[in-house]
Amino acid sequence: MKILSIMDIVTMGDARRIRPIILWTMLEYAVRGVPYGILLTVVWELFKPLQNPGTELNVMIIIGLCIALLVSLILLFIVSKIAFYKNFCEGYDIGAEGRLHIGQHLRKMPMSFFNSHDPGSIGSYLIRDYGNIEYVLTHILPQLVGSVVMPLVLLIFLAFQSWQLALISALVIPLALPLSKLSKLIIVYFGKKHHKAQIDASSRTLEYIYGIRDIKAFNLTGVRFDRMEKTFRHLKSMSIKLEAGSGPTVIFGNFVLHGGFTLIILFGLTFLFKGSLPLPVYITFLILGARVYEPLLQALIFTAMLNYYEVGINRIENLRNTPILTGEENTDKPHKFDIEFVNCSFRYHERNVLDHVSFQIPENSLCALVGPSGAGKTTITRIIARFWDVTEGVVKIGGKDIKTYHPDDLLASISVVFQDVYLFNDSILNNIRLGRQSASLEDIVEASKKARCHEFIESLPQGYETIVGEGGSTLSGGEKQRISIARAILKDAPIILLDEATASLDPENELYLQEALSDLIRDKTVVVIAHRLNTVVRADCIFVLDGGTVIEQGTHEQLLDKNGLYQHMWSEQQSVRGWKF
Repeated sequence: MKILSIMDIVTMGDARRIRPIILWTMLEYAVRGVPYGILLTVVWELFKPLQNPGTELNVMIIIGLCIALLVSLILLFIVSKIAFYKNFCEGYDIGAEGRLHIGQHLRKMPMSFFNSHDPGSIGSYLIRDYGNIEYVLTHILPQLVGSVVMPLVLLIFLAFQSWQLALISALVIPLALPLSKLSKLIIVYFGKKHHKAQIDASSRTLEYIYGIRDIKAFNLTGVRFDRMEKTFRHLKSMSIKLEAGSGPTVIFGNFVLHGGFTLIILFGLTFLFKGSLPLPVYITFLILGARVYEPLLQALIFTAMLNYYEVGINRIENLRNTPILTGEENTDKPHKFDIEFVNCSFRYHERNVLDHVSFQIPENSLCALVGPSGAGKTTITRIIARFWDVTEGVVKIGGKDIKTYHPDDLLASISVVFQDVYLFNDSILNNIRLGRQSASLEDIVEASKKARCHEFIESLPQGYETIVGEGGSTLSGGEKQRISIARAILKDAPIILLDEATASLDPENELYLQEALSDLIRDKTVVVIAHRLNTVVRADCIFVLDGGTVIEQGTHEQLLDKNGLYQHMWSEQQSVRGWKF
């Protein structure tokens, strides 16, 4: 990949943003050569009395050159400072905007994307990959530009002194280019494997941290976690191979470029003995020769690093090109809230989760989805919210295909209360305010009272400003559920999806939540997933699913009369109510 293509990717198609970085860096490295020119002029003045005996040393010129040197150093400081700020400010701005852009892009991705990718892989987009992009912009790009500009400026200056010796000095530079190409092939090959090993290591680390409770529960605290150990050993192996594979090409390139300095010495002496090269010019080449090749040696290293970071940059580009959930712009928002599945099927990992499902849920009705685990109940609620799209068929809300609504407009009409509630590491106030960003404190308190969580929030040390910890770790399951219901009440969406919100709660919390849910679902279109059938006996309609299809539907009494799966599940649950140890 050419560097211009890389810059186009990292700036999200606006490569003009890096022009100030490049221009100021070029100016900085050009100004860096001025002090060398002045010093060499001083050397020339000092050599004049030696070459022409009897000639007096012109002290005034030396003083003038010293003043010019001081001015050039001040100018270099000013230009370097501006270049520094342009470089880092713009580089980190691009990185921050890129992370936000990727975050927005991830928000619009279907849930199938997240279920098919490791958490470590998704996290690396925002942390490692964009960290690499920032490093490319703030360190590699300026150094790479400088490592080209500096030798070019010096070779042009030396060509005015002796074009023959300057040409000989430049001969070794093309010889290093094939080594750069070879280095790229090696780094891209091992870089992809090393990058994957890093992602695997991150995923296994997250897995270990999230599973630490089970590790402790089964007394495995003193036992090595084999999967994580193997992953880190593989990462070590790939790191060694990456360095060992690309290192020799850089070292050999170093050798080739240093050979240019040898050519300067040998050919310079030849020209000097023939009388075609003055001694001060020869000394000039000896002084500046090292400054010609030193930046090029750095360029080899920076090119190798850029080739490695290109792997992560390509991942970012592939993610940006991954299709998101789309809808028609400027279309009507949902005005009616009946739900209809028309011959819908859904496949996930080559398995049929839903198979030609058709049903209708009237507006402002309470409908329940029941059936054994794996029957497709949760999948239906996720499809209504467009977390996934059906493989076949059409899902309608208000008589229109949900794909014709803009995803943001669709989700604005839906509130979801999950069984497993996730709260952000923020205040209770801000966690509830997720339901409606513009809500006032009075609105939030009112929603909390309806959700039966105002009293316990007020009893906390900081009240609504209490930080709940990652995932809501400082609160109980019932408290988190009530906060999630307060969030849904605040949103006041016309469609409510309840994913067995009270399944794992104790009787006291369940009572609180049943009262809160009564306020939440009033005058709404409600779809509830239920495992305990006694909680949905008053539902307007109950859909019984098995094997990814609707096998029965009706009210509680109608389903009992059918003597089918629902009646069997009801009888089983009634019989176990009297069980005791």
